[in-house]
Amino acid sequence: MNRAAYLTATVLIFVASASWSKGQTLRIEIAGDGLREAIIIVDPEILGLFNIWNGPGVTVRGPDGVLYPATHLDPDRPYGRFIDWPRGMATKRPSGLQRLEVTFFVGVPRRPDQERSYVFAYEVDTEESVGFVYLPLWKNDLIGHRVEGNWFYAARRWNEVIAPIVADRTGILRSPSARGDLSCIAGYGSLGQDGVIEFTLADDSGVTSRWRYGPSTEGYENVRAHIGDVKPGEEMTVSCWPPRFTASR
Repeated sequence: MNRAAYLTATVLIFVASASWSKGQTLRIEIAGDGLREAIIIVDPEILGLFNIWNGPGVTVRGPDGVLYPATHLDPDRPYGRFIDWPRGMATKRPSGLQRLEVTFFVGVPRRPDQERSYVFAYEVDTEESVGFVYLPLWKNDLIGHRVEGNWFYAARRWNEVIAPIVADRTGILRSPSARGDLSCIAGYGSLGQDGVIEFTLADDSGVTSRWRYGPSTEGYENVRAHIGDVKPGEEMTVSCWPPRFTASR
């Protein structure tokens, strides 16, 4: 689980039109299947539609001054969502979708020379404008929802805005199914002969942590499935993304 998920403090976001005190979205970068080069979105109208400051565990103060502790479950208060939180986890999804790596770059309040990043996977059928979002385990230390490591339905607005941009940039020289470079790495480690999984992670600030999952550890099967086809005794690179299964775990 993401280290940030262990924090007990509630993230409090004060919303005033499109202004977010926790850090505005500076740009969105999209890389992956079928793309020759990353898509970089800096259009303020698009950036104003989406932000990372929403979801389970987040409390929002709306323009009316009222606190909404479970706003992520309210379909009438979308507040920047790229995930359709009210629909819950996507336990089934089509196979063979175009997989993309999306990174939000967020400003640091009162430090205009700094930025932080938040990354997730987006699988999309651009013809149908239907998509799914995967929140990575271990990776994002800006915010945690305690539901990382699962697939969710992408928000309708996200699909409507982003899917056409992806379709336009996929181009005619590479098909949507051409595997792109999804470069997000969570860490490095090994799988022991006894089945023990050990790896080291590093966050954006350079702080490292060591993780160890034995066969009897809670969540071991999920982690074993996540690392994919690794043989006992092998060194491994821990990707942010799970293997391309037909359905999520």
